[in-house]
Amino acid sequence: MTWGRGDTAGDLPPLPLRIGLNTVAAGVRALGRHRYRLSDPIANASFALQPSRRRTTIRNFRAVFPELSRAEARRLAAQSYREYARTSIDFLYVHHLSRNRIFAEIRTVGVEANFASLQLQGKAGILVVIHHGSWDVPAAASVVRGIELTSVMADEGSPWLSQLVIWARREIGVEVVLVSRSPSTLLRKLHRGGWVALVADIPGDTPSVEVDFLGHRTRFSAAPGILAARTGTVLVPATYVRRPTGGYLIEVHPPVAIEADVDPAEAVGRVIPVFEAAVRRWPEQWYPFGKDLLVDLPDA
Repeated sequence: MTWGRGDTAGDLPPLPLRIGLNTVAAGVRALGRHRYRLSDPIANASFALQPSRRRTTIRNFRAVFPELSRAEARRLAAQSYREYARTSIDFLYVHHLSRNRIFAEIRTVGVEANFASLQLQGKAGILVVIHHGSWDVPAAASVVRGIELTSVMADEGSPWLSQLVIWARREIGVEVVLVSRSPSTLLRKLHRGGWVALVADIPGDTPSVEVDFLGHRTRFSAAPGILAARTGTVLVPATYVRRPTGGYLIEVHPPVAIEADVDPAEAVGRVIPVFEAAVRRWPEQWYPFGKDLLVDLPDA
Protein backbone atom coordinates (compact mmCIF):
# COMPACT_ATOMS: atom_id res chain seq x y z
CA MET A 1 0.00 0.00 0.00
CA THR A 2 1.38 3.39 -0.94
CA TRP A 3 0.52 5.96 1.71
CA GLY A 4 3.02 8.75 0.98
CA ARG A 5 2.55 11.91 -1.03
CA GLY A 6 4.19 10.59 -4.16
CA ASP A 7 6.12 12.75 -6.58
CA THR A 8 5.81 14.64 -9.82
CA ALA A 9 6.54 13.04 -13.17
CA GLY A 10 9.44 15.37 -13.85
CA ASP A 11 11.28 14.22 -10.73
CA LEU A 12 10.70 10.50 -11.16
CA PRO A 13 13.69 8.19 -11.64
CA PRO A 14 13.56 5.88 -14.68
CA LEU A 15 10.72 3.35 -14.58
CA PRO A 16 13.02 0.27 -14.47
CA LEU A 17 14.69 1.64 -11.32
CA ARG A 18 11.35 2.25 -9.64
CA ILE A 19 10.12 -1.23 -10.58
CA GLY A 20 13.36 -2.73 -9.33
CA LEU A 21 13.19 -0.89 -5.99
CA ASN A 22 9.53 -1.82 -5.51
CA THR A 23 10.29 -5.47 -6.23
CA VAL A 24 13.31 -5.71 -3.95
CA ALA A 25 11.52 -3.80 -1.18
CA ALA A 26 8.55 -6.17 -1.39
CA GLY A 27 10.92 -9.10 -0.92
CA VAL A 28 12.59 -7.43 2.07
CA ARG A 29 9.21 -6.68 3.67
CA ALA A 30 8.20 -10.31 3.20
CA LEU A 31 11.29 -11.38 5.15
CA GLY A 32 10.30 -9.23 8.12
CA ARG A 33 12.78 -9.60 10.96
CA HIS A 34 14.71 -12.20 8.95
CA ARG A 35 15.86 -9.46 6.55
CA TYR A 36 19.09 -9.01 8.49
CA ARG A 37 20.16 -12.47 7.33
CA LEU A 38 20.75 -10.74 4.01
CA SER A 39 22.51 -7.62 5.28
CA ASP A 40 24.77 -9.18 7.93
CA PRO A 41 26.84 -11.34 5.53
CA ILE A 42 27.31 -8.34 3.23
CA ALA A 43 28.55 -6.29 6.19
CA ASN A 44 30.91 -9.05 7.31
CA ALA A 45 32.37 -9.29 3.81
CA SER A 46 32.80 -5.51 3.61
CA PHE A 47 34.57 -5.50 6.97
CA ALA A 48 36.97 -8.18 5.77
CA LEU A 49 37.62 -6.59 2.37
CA GLN A 50 38.12 -2.96 3.46
CA PRO A 51 41.32 -2.98 5.56
CA SER A 52 41.87 0.80 5.54
CA ARG A 53 38.30 1.63 6.54
CA ARG A 54 38.36 -1.20 9.08
CA ARG A 55 41.50 0.18 10.73
CA THR A 56 40.02 3.68 10.80
CA THR A 57 36.84 2.45 12.46
CA ILE A 58 38.78 0.51 15.08
CA ARG A 59 41.00 3.54 15.72
CA ASN A 60 38.01 5.83 16.17
CA PHE A 61 36.31 3.46 18.60
CA ARG A 62 39.48 3.12 20.66
CA ALA A 63 39.90 6.90 20.75
CA VAL A 64 36.39 7.37 22.10
CA PHE A 65 36.44 4.29 24.35
CA PRO A 66 40.10 4.02 25.48
CA GLU A 67 39.24 1.23 27.90
CA LEU A 68 38.70 -1.13 24.95
CA SER A 69 41.42 -3.55 23.95
CA ARG A 70 42.19 -3.76 20.24
CA ALA A 71 40.29 -7.06 20.02
CA GLU A 72 37.26 -5.54 21.74
CA ALA A 73 37.38 -2.48 19.47
CA ARG A 74 37.61 -4.77 16.43
CA ARG A 75 34.50 -6.67 17.54
CA LEU A 76 32.67 -3.39 18.12
CA ALA A 77 33.74 -2.11 14.69
CA ALA A 78 32.43 -5.30 13.07
CA GLN A 79 29.13 -4.82 14.91
CA SER A 80 28.99 -1.25 13.63
CA TYR A 81 29.41 -2.48 10.05
CA ARG A 82 26.51 -4.89 10.55
CA GLU A 83 24.32 -2.22 12.09
CA TYR A 84 25.01 0.14 9.21
CA ALA A 85 24.06 -2.60 6.74
CA ARG A 86 20.87 -3.13 8.75
CA THR A 87 20.13 0.57 8.47
CA SER A 88 20.58 0.29 4.71
CA ILE A 89 18.20 -2.64 4.39
CA ASP A 90 15.72 -0.82 6.63
CA PHE A 91 15.53 1.79 3.87
CA LEU A 92 14.10 -0.95 1.66
CA TYR A 93 11.97 -2.45 4.42
CA VAL A 94 10.08 0.79 5.11
CA HIS A 95 9.29 1.41 1.43
CA HIS A 96 5.49 1.13 1.18
CA LEU A 97 5.30 -0.43 4.65
CA SER A 98 1.74 -0.21 5.98
CA ARG A 99 0.73 2.13 8.79
CA ASN A 100 -0.17 -0.78 11.07
CA ARG A 101 3.24 -2.36 10.65
CA ILE A 102 4.95 0.97 11.24
CA PHE A 103 3.12 1.47 14.53
CA ALA A 104 3.79 -2.14 15.56
CA GLU A 105 7.52 -1.62 15.03
CA ILE A 106 8.10 1.48 17.15
CA ARG A 107 8.28 2.53 20.79
CA THR A 108 8.46 6.26 21.41
CA VAL A 109 9.64 8.53 24.21
CA GLY A 110 9.04 12.29 24.16
CA VAL A 111 7.45 12.45 20.71
CA GLU A 112 4.17 14.00 21.85
CA ALA A 113 5.65 16.40 24.40
CA ASN A 114 8.70 17.57 22.46
CA PHE A 115 7.75 17.23 18.82
CA ALA A 116 4.13 16.63 17.88
CA SER A 117 2.73 19.24 20.28
CA LEU A 118 4.95 21.96 18.80
CA GLN A 119 3.80 21.17 15.29
CA LEU A 120 0.16 21.15 16.35
CA GLN A 121 0.70 24.64 17.76
CA GLY A 122 1.97 25.73 14.34
CA LYS A 123 5.52 26.22 15.58
CA ALA A 124 8.47 25.48 13.31
CA GLY A 125 11.44 23.42 14.40
CA ILE A 126 14.63 21.70 13.35
CA LEU A 127 14.87 18.02 14.18
CA VAL A 128 18.57 17.23 14.65
CA VAL A 129 19.98 13.70 14.30
CA ILE A 130 23.39 12.12 13.66
CA HIS A 131 24.59 9.02 11.79
CA HIS A 132 23.53 6.67 14.54
CA GLY A 133 20.87 3.98 14.55
CA SER A 134 18.22 3.83 11.84
CA TRP A 135 16.47 6.91 10.46
CA ASP A 136 14.12 5.75 7.68
CA VAL A 137 11.62 3.85 9.84
CA PRO A 138 11.30 6.67 12.40
CA ALA A 139 10.88 9.17 9.55
CA ALA A 140 8.01 7.06 8.25
CA ALA A 141 6.58 6.92 11.77
CA SER A 142 6.62 10.72 11.94
CA VAL A 143 4.71 10.96 8.68
CA VAL A 144 1.99 8.52 9.70
CA ARG A 145 1.51 10.64 12.82
CA GLY A 146 0.82 13.59 10.54
CA ILE A 147 4.18 15.31 11.02
CA GLU A 148 5.60 16.52 7.71
CA LEU A 149 9.38 16.66 7.38
CA THR A 150 11.82 18.15 4.90
CA SER A 151 15.30 16.62 4.85
CA VAL A 152 18.54 17.29 2.97
CA MET A 153 20.69 14.98 0.87
CA ALA A 154 24.22 15.55 -0.45
CA ASP A 155 24.77 16.29 -4.16
CA GLU A 156 27.01 13.34 -4.91
CA GLY A 157 27.03 9.96 -6.58
CA SER A 158 24.94 8.88 -9.53
CA PRO A 159 22.12 11.31 -10.46
CA TRP A 160 19.83 8.35 -11.07
CA LEU A 161 20.62 6.92 -7.63
CA SER A 162 19.95 10.30 -6.02
CA GLN A 163 16.64 10.50 -7.88
CA LEU A 164 15.75 7.01 -6.68
CA VAL A 165 16.50 7.79 -3.02
CA ILE A 166 14.61 11.09 -3.19
CA TRP A 167 11.63 9.39 -4.83
CA ALA A 168 11.62 6.53 -2.28
CA ARG A 169 11.63 8.92 0.66
CA ARG A 170 8.96 11.08 -0.90
CA GLU A 171 6.87 7.94 -1.31
CA ILE A 172 6.69 7.70 2.48
CA GLY A 173 5.93 11.42 2.74
CA VAL A 174 9.35 12.93 3.49
CA GLU A 175 10.33 15.79 1.20
CA VAL A 176 14.02 15.68 0.24
CA VAL A 177 16.06 18.55 -1.18
CA LEU A 178 19.64 18.49 -2.43
CA VAL A 179 22.25 20.44 -0.48
CA SER A 180 22.82 22.79 -3.41
CA ARG A 181 19.17 23.82 -3.33
CA SER A 182 18.57 23.56 0.41
CA PRO A 183 19.29 27.00 1.99
CA SER A 184 16.39 28.91 0.44
CA THR A 185 14.06 25.89 0.61
CA LEU A 186 14.73 25.26 4.30
CA LEU A 187 14.40 28.92 5.24
CA ARG A 188 11.08 29.08 3.42
CA LYS A 189 9.83 25.94 5.17
CA LEU A 190 10.81 27.23 8.62
CA HIS A 191 9.31 30.68 8.04
CA ARG A 192 6.05 28.96 7.11
CA GLY A 193 6.01 26.92 10.32
CA GLY A 194 7.36 23.70 8.79
CA TRP A 195 9.73 21.14 10.24
CA VAL A 196 13.18 20.35 8.89
CA ALA A 197 15.25 17.24 9.71
CA LEU A 198 19.03 17.68 9.53
CA VAL A 199 21.84 15.17 10.04
CA ALA A 200 24.37 17.20 11.99
CA ASP A 201 27.55 15.13 11.84
CA ILE A 202 29.74 14.41 8.79
CA PRO A 203 29.07 17.78 7.09
CA GLY A 204 31.01 16.97 3.91
CA ASP A 205 31.55 20.08 1.78
CA THR A 206 28.90 22.13 3.55
CA PRO A 207 29.71 24.84 6.15
CA SER A 208 30.92 23.22 9.36
CA VAL A 209 31.97 24.02 12.91
CA GLU A 210 34.31 22.24 15.29
CA VAL A 211 32.73 21.05 18.52
CA ASP A 212 33.71 18.84 21.44
CA PHE A 213 32.15 15.41 20.90
CA LEU A 214 32.97 12.29 22.91
CA GLY A 215 36.16 13.87 24.21
CA HIS A 216 37.48 14.91 20.80
CA ARG A 217 37.23 17.79 18.37
CA THR A 218 34.77 16.85 15.64
CA ARG A 219 33.27 18.65 12.66
CA PHE A 220 29.52 19.07 12.69
CA SER A 221 27.30 20.86 10.21
CA ALA A 222 26.80 24.55 10.95
CA ALA A 223 23.37 24.47 9.28
CA PRO A 224 21.25 23.69 12.38
CA GLY A 225 22.77 26.58 14.31
CA ILE A 226 22.62 29.03 11.40
CA LEU A 227 19.02 28.22 10.51
CA ALA A 228 17.81 28.28 14.11
CA ALA A 229 19.46 31.64 14.81
CA ARG A 230 18.15 33.18 11.61
CA THR A 231 14.56 31.98 11.94
CA GLY A 232 14.08 31.85 15.71
CA THR A 233 13.17 28.18 15.61
CA VAL A 234 14.19 25.57 18.17
CA LEU A 235 16.58 22.66 17.77
CA VAL A 236 15.03 19.34 18.77
CA PRO A 237 17.60 16.52 19.12
CA ALA A 238 16.36 13.00 18.47
CA THR A 239 17.79 9.50 18.49
CA TYR A 240 16.51 6.47 16.57
CA VAL A 241 17.86 2.98 17.35
CA ARG A 242 17.01 -0.63 16.72
CA ARG A 243 16.04 -2.51 19.86
CA PRO A 244 17.72 -5.86 20.58
CA THR A 245 14.29 -7.46 20.93
CA GLY A 246 13.16 -6.11 17.56
CA GLY A 247 11.60 -2.88 16.38
CA TYR A 248 12.79 0.65 17.00
CA LEU A 249 13.08 3.10 19.87
CA ILE A 250 12.48 6.77 19.03
CA GLU A 251 13.52 9.29 21.65
CA VAL A 252 12.78 12.97 21.05
CA HIS A 253 14.43 15.28 23.56
CA PRO A 254 13.30 18.70 24.83
CA PRO A 255 13.61 21.59 22.37
CA VAL A 256 16.61 23.90 22.68
CA ALA A 257 16.05 27.60 22.06
CA ILE A 258 18.69 29.42 20.00
CA GLU A 259 19.03 33.20 20.25
CA ALA A 260 19.59 35.32 17.15
CA ASP A 261 23.18 36.23 18.05
CA VAL A 262 24.38 32.76 19.06
CA ASP A 263 27.46 31.43 17.27
CA PRO A 264 26.65 28.29 15.19
CA ALA A 265 29.24 26.22 17.08
CA GLU A 266 27.69 27.14 20.41
CA ALA A 267 24.21 26.43 19.07
CA VAL A 268 25.19 22.97 17.84
CA GLY A 269 27.09 22.34 21.06
CA ARG A 270 23.87 22.67 23.04
CA VAL A 271 22.46 19.46 21.54
CA ILE A 272 25.73 17.48 21.55
CA PRO A 273 25.17 15.89 25.02
CA VAL A 274 22.12 14.04 23.68
CA PHE A 275 24.18 12.36 20.98
CA GLU A 276 27.12 11.62 23.26
CA ALA A 277 24.78 9.79 25.63
CA ALA A 278 23.25 7.85 22.73
CA VAL A 279 26.63 6.72 21.38
CA ARG A 280 27.73 5.60 24.83
CA ARG A 281 24.46 3.73 25.34
CA TRP A 282 24.40 2.10 21.89
CA PRO A 283 28.01 2.26 20.60
CA GLU A 284 27.46 -0.51 18.06
CA GLN A 285 24.88 1.67 16.25
CA TRP A 286 27.36 4.52 15.73
CA TYR A 287 29.16 4.58 12.37
CA PRO A 288 32.64 6.15 12.83
CA PHE A 289 34.05 5.12 9.45
CA GLY A 290 35.72 8.36 8.35
CA LYS A 291 39.43 9.15 8.69
CA ASP A 292 38.73 12.81 9.40
CA LEU A 293 35.88 12.17 11.82
CA LEU A 294 37.92 13.05 14.92
CA VAL A 295 39.98 15.97 13.75
CA ASP A 296 42.34 16.08 16.74
CA LEU A 297 43.76 12.60 16.19
CA PRO A 298 47.33 12.50 14.75
CA ASP A 299 46.25 10.72 11.54
CA ALA A 300 43.09 12.74 11.05
